[in-house]
Amino acid sequence: MLAESLIALAGAGGTALVGAMATDAWQAVRAGAAGLFGRGGAERQRAIADRLDHDAELVARAAEPERVRQGLAPAWQVEWEALLTERPELAEELRGFVERTVAALPRGEQNWTQHVTAHGHGRAYGALGGNVVVHEATQPGPPGAQPGPPAPGGPGEAAEGPR
Repeated sequence: MLAESLIALAGAGGTALVGAMATDAWQAVRAGAAGLFGRGGAERQRAIADRLDHDAELVARAAEPERVRQGLAPAWQVEWEALLTERPELAEELRGFVERTVAALPRGEQNWTQHVTAHGHGRAYGALGGNVVVHEATQPGPPGAQPGPPAPGGPGEAAEGPR
C-alpha cells in the first residue's frame, strides 16, 4: 500500500496531466508523462501514449472540457499510483513533472485542490499559496476566545500585593 504522501502526489499528477490536455503545453507534458511511464517498459509506454492521445482528444472535442478533465483525473491518479507502487524511486521525478506541468499551464488551468485530514487527536494544517498561522489557547475558554495576558500569580510569576 502506498503512503498517503505518494497517493497525494499521484493525485496531483493526475490533475496536472489532464489539466494540460488540449493546451499549448500538451505535447511537452505528453512526452514527459510517456517517458515516466516508459520506465515500466516499452509496451506500457506505448499503451500509455495511446491512452494519453485518446484522452486529450476527448478533452479537445468536448463542449465542456473541464467536466471531461474532472472525469479523467481520478483514472490518471490510479495510473500514477500503480507506477509508484512498482517504482517508488520515481516519486521525485513525478514531483518534478507535476511542478513543470503546472508552471506550463495557462493561468486559467492552474486550479488547485487540497484535502487535509487529521485522525484521532491529530492536528492537520494546510496552506495553498499562503501561510498558516496557528494560535493556541494556553488557558481553557469559550470556543474562539483569544488568550489574554497571564494572570498575576500565574505560573512563573510572583504575585504582588498592593504597596
